[in-house]
Amino acid sequence: MQELFVNLIVAIICGLIAWVVMVTIPYIKVKVESGRYSWAAEIIEYTVRAYEQLEGSGNGDHKYRLVVDQVTAELAKLGINLTDRQISTLIEAAVQAMNTEKANEQV
Repeated sequence: MQELFVNLIVAIICGLIAWVVMVTIPYIKVKVESGRYSWAAEIIEYTVRAYEQLEGSGNGDHKYRLVVDQVTAELAKLGINLTDRQISTLIEAAVQAMNTEKANEQV
């Protein structure tokens, strides 16, 4: 009887451990991916600002292509895979933030 009770407790503990692992692994994956995405956004923002300084204002299509090429290469080195659409969205967000800052400085 005592052996049955011990086996039951061991089974419950194993079940609880399995449940904790099932819940925490997806959470950890989401945190890692969101961290990578925010890191990529930061890299893109710095790259956009750098090319704005190097190339000056205007000639947006040329700068966009330069930024895409540079960012794609850097993210690949870091093992961060983003789609072209994600990269484009992050570039547009960085450009908009930069333009907003410029507009606020002029006021």
